[in-house]
Formats: sequence, structure tokens, C-alpha cells
Amino acid sequence: MDRLELMEQAAPFCRALERIAQAAGPTGASWLIGGSAGLLLRGLEIGRPPRDLDLYADEADAALLHQALLPYAVDEQHESVSPIYRSVLSHYLIEDIQVELVGGFVVSAGGDRYEVEVAEVLFPLQQPVPIGESLVVGIVPLAHELWFNVLREREDRTRLIASQIRKEPDRHMEAARIIASRNSLTVKTKQYVQQLIDE
Repeated sequence: MDRLELMEQAAPFCRALERIAQAAGPTGASWLIGGSAGLLLRGLEIGRPPRDLDLYADEADAALLHQALLPYAVDEQHESVSPIYRSVLSHYLIEDIQVELVGGFVVSAGGDRYEVEVAEVLFPLQQPVPIGESLVVGIVPLAHELWFNVLREREDRTRLIASQIRKEPDRHMEAARIIASRNSLTVKTKQYVQQLIDE
């Protein structure tokens, strides 16, 4: 994908992010962009355009953000539990973009448990991305996307992400280690992630 195509795909998400940042600013809440839209904003080739815009926050911050985004809300915050995920979810329609706010996200798969700590862990490790002329938003560290996609067995994504990490190991490996040290991840999973990065 060339830069022009990337900009065209990203433009609707950037417009939505301008609205979100404007509404969220006064709350002081910490939030980050993740998922397909985050990968797109990094310039990664993900195939098709993202279906929605994923935002991550800790549960308390997600409550603040939900109040700020109420004019755009299509549902109320609700606890969502699946075989491997637990979170507090809410959804919005902003500039014709479907937005999902994920609060207090926990992924449990087999013997692995990853609790997504936004303010304390991911926020300091974020990748800032300029949106428009004066706005800068944060994307979750690529290391988060690696662990998350390994745990949900998305091999297509893990290989794409690991390939990018290999290009800039100094930028990403410390974040991968920090996330691993904060969570309960099996030796097998850690070895698999290391193997992915070493390929």
C-alpha cells in the first residue's frame, strides 16, 4: 500500500478520532487506539480496511469516556464475557465510523492470562501518531498487539506484527518484556513469541 492509499483509508478514522479526542480531553482519561485501525495508522498492510475503531482504557477511565461520548452512543456500557475475553464494552457511531470502547480488558487462553493495563503499562509505551494539523493520538504498543494476537491464535496478524518488530527490535522488545513481566504467561507461549521474533 502506498502512502496515498494509506491516507485515504485512514482519513475517516482520523475524523472520528478528532471528535473523540475533543470529547475525551476534559475527562483526563487515558485511552489508546488498538486493533486493525491502530495497525493501519502505523502504516501496516492489513489487507482490507478496518471495520471499526477500537479504543482501550482501564475500567474507571472507560466509564469517564463513555459519559463524554454519550452523544454518539448506540448502547450502554455492559460487561461482556466470552470463553477467552472479559471486558466492559460500549459502542458509538462517530463520523460514520463504528467505535468500540473496551474497558478493563482481560484475555485468558489456556494457562495464559493477559490483563490489559492501559494507564500504567501501555500508555507510557504508546506510539504517538499525528492526526490532522495539531492533534496527536496514541496507539497501543506493537508488543501488545503481538501478545494479544498470539493468545487469540490469529497467526496472520502475529506474523505481520512480528515482522514489523524485527525491523525495529530496540523500539519494541522492551515493551514486550514489560508486558510479559506483568502477566501470567506460560513458558510455552513466551517461547513461541520469541521464536516468532527470531524468525
